[in-house]
Amino acid sequence: MKHPVVHFEIMGRDAPALRSFYADVFGWNVAAPIPDYEMQYSLVEPVPGLQHGIYGGIGKAPDGYDGHVTFYVAVDDVDAAFEKIETRGGSRMMGPDKVPNGPIIGLFRDPEGHTIGLVDPGDDMRGAPMELTPFVYFYGRCREALEFYKTALDGSYEIVMRDGDKIQYATFTALGISFKASDGMSTHAIDPAEGNVVLALNVPDATRAREIFAVLSDGGETVTAFGEAQWGGKFGSLNDRFGNEWFVTAP
Repeated sequence: MKHPVVHFEIMGRDAPALRSFYADVFGWNVAAPIPDYEMQYSLVEPVPGLQHGIYGGIGKAPDGYDGHVTFYVAVDDVDAAFEKIETRGGSRMMGPDKVPNGPIIGLFRDPEGHTIGLVDPGDDMRGAPMELTPFVYFYGRCREALEFYKTALDGSYEIVMRDGDKIQYATFTALGISFKASDGMSTHAIDPAEGNVVLALNVPDATRAREIFAVLSDGGETVTAFGEAQWGGKFGSLNDRFGNEWFVTAP
């Protein structure tokens, strides 16, 4: 399993002042502190509804600790992650601890002393938002297309995977827009009647992703069974009963 960065955190001596500072300077949505939690911890949604970004938190550091700015990495088991970290020269700072009505977390220092967080979301990930984006095949003209849309939509793109001169996987983003792109397996003109767009669904919880894959494929056709992907995480592809092609991915 690949482990994504899922949360940032700002801890200091004066949590109310920090909340006010970041809300005023950046316009972040900062919630009221979690009740009955001595860390005075507030969840932060920097830009409501924006898919490209992570949520975070602002809170009070324990007495005698100056605080930190850090990010959290999602893991399946915090204790197991600590064992691996310690064998590679890192050290445990805190945890595992259960957040009230929340996940299990921990903190460690890497070999250079940086503070990094761990989080085991558990069942919380089943309710996490899914992301549906178009996956567009350009059949040999992917780079040309990405450059065109970069200019037309004032966006940017990143080529993630190549196979020689062919682009296997790229991402495009602009304000309020995102899609994935590829040259595909062959080079030919796009036939509008045939179509060249796949629905790419990313599900944060792998168990839920498998369940959704099974429902979508009912009455349709499984092209690639849902399972471990060679590039990490899990993947499956199918054609549903209405003829739509889907990619389903999960961490």
